Amino acid sequence: MSATRSFIYACSPATTRGFGVHLDADPKGKSILYTNGKTVLIRDIENPHIAKEYTQHTHNVTVAKYAPSGNYIASGDERGNIRVWDTIGEEQILKLETEAFSGKINDLTWDGESKRIIAVGDGKAKFAHAFMFDTGTTCGLIMGHSKAINTVAIRQNRPFSIVTGGDDMTLIFSRGFPLVYKTTIQDHTRYIQEVKYSNNGEMFASVGSDGKIFLYNATEGGKIKELSAADHGHTGTIFALSWSADSKQLLTSSADQTAKLWDVETSSVVSTFDLASSESTFLGQQVGNIWKGNHLGHQKGISSLTISEDRKTLFTGSYEGRVLSWDASSGVATSLSEASHGNQVTQMVSRGAQLISVGMDDTIHMTNQNATSDVSVISTNALPKGVSASDDQTIVVATEKEVQIIQGGKKVDSFGVSYSATAIAINAQGTTVAIGSEDTKIYVMKLDGTKLSAVHTLSDNKGTITKLAFNPEGDLLAAGDSAGKIILYDATTGKTVTQHWAFHTARITSIGWSPSGRYAVSGSLDTNVYVWSRESPSKRITILNAHAQGVSGTVFVDEDTIVSTGADACVKTWKLTHHQ
Repeated sequence: MSATRSFIYACSPATTRGFGVHLDADPKGKSILYTNGKTVLIRDIENPHIAKEYTQHTHNVTVAKYAPSGNYIASGDERGNIRVWDTIGEEQILKLETEAFSGKINDLTWDGESKRIIAVGDGKAKFAHAFMFDTGTTCGLIMGHSKAINTVAIRQNRPFSIVTGGDDMTLIFSRGFPLVYKTTIQDHTRYIQEVKYSNNGEMFASVGSDGKIFLYNATEGGKIKELSAADHGHTGTIFALSWSADSKQLLTSSADQTAKLWDVETSSVVSTFDLASSESTFLGQQVGNIWKGNHLGHQKGISSLTISEDRKTLFTGSYEGRVLSWDASSGVATSLSEASHGNQVTQMVSRGAQLISVGMDDTIHMTNQNATSDVSVISTNALPKGVSASDDQTIVVATEKEVQIIQGGKKVDSFGVSYSATAIAINAQGTTVAIGSEDTKIYVMKLDGTKLSAVHTLSDNKGTITKLAFNPEGDLLAAGDSAGKIILYDATTGKTVTQHWAFHTARITSIGWSPSGRYAVSGSLDTNVYVWSRESPSKRITILNAHAQGVSGTVFVDEDTIVSTGADACVKTWKLTHHQ
């Protein structure tokens, strides 16, 4: 048996409050390039479910840029390391690895000949490093900055000129390679966030925390004008800018929750895009842009996953509390802002037209999938450990010392427990509830109306129970634990069916059954995904390193397709081959 990755429903760029994000696009304009955690993402603009990832950094990646040739990408991390790697083919061969300086890399750029790279940031001994990409040898020094440099740009045609901007509110204009200092520009009154040369090479623009936009001559560095002096300008920090292909227009993104399109010649605002968020003013802040498509994904690690009953829609919840729905065939995501939680989404389940989720904000949300603004919220009065629901939409929620029963959208009963509950599941038929505990045991209960009564105690697991899942028929129970083992029990008799599902090496985070109940899929903090066979327990499909930093969710779309999510904030689909 084997598995082949089909698609990655890629995460969005990682953002940090108060800082801009430097995005990039390949020279042909077919894909965008950005970072999230330790991963570099290359994402197709027209088909967002087509994405590639680079995961060889050992520290969080802060910026990545294409060489003008399109053959290489340079990516830098929070420790000052730069990796230059091949984009042709699937091997992603490393061309060069070097340390620019000891500290965070804020930005980097290539020259127009794809030969030289300049990286800037917050180093201890220096704030910039210019080098030849093939040998790593230096090709000049950036002089004149007294604080961290946030942005760098190189004129792409000769004669080369270079401009950098930083926290010292200063632009440094240099010429050629080796770099020669030319002039210091001090028009900004607060931090400089981004500089970029126009595509025709005649001007460069700078934006900053003072909300100002300045245009300068590209060859001499002389100021042309202040674009932001026009009416209807930004009222907050401008984090990012992009030029149109013909260099006649400029796009800016600001903390005032707007993006503005400027006519360079007339110094006027052509359009204002109001992107204010109903959830938070911070979520509405615009911190990066590139003149390409518009696609959505998670920015923080995904903590939960479920699939609709018709298996056409995926639902994901993140560590920041956001909930997204995904078209399972196209990979297009939609934000379900009303369904989102105030903290990490712990677990989700879909029954009928209802999406049910619990979060670390101590609430359960019941969202109508056909009208996502229709959300019912119930307090759990304690941190929920898990949630499950039957076909008749009886919902069971476990907190550490209580099991709560919800029917008809209302809490109808609760059941105190003497142990520390850690996981819960109810079978589809609504007759049996399993409660996992910290003492490694599973307490199987009969549900009659709203009352629970003890049936079995299962005790073959060796670690804290972390995940429980009934098969579609409701007679088998898969139990995963903190030791990385999954035991399959007969829920009717209490006997162990198999202990062969034992190849994970860390905490089990998810278990999902195929529609037929023949197979189960599991994910773990060990970064791996396994597909198990009920009929042949010793057979398995292994997907190693499915998600950097751990797998958080696994579901079947059909018998031959699975979806996984992880701390890398990505959604991935895999095609299975079941060998007989």
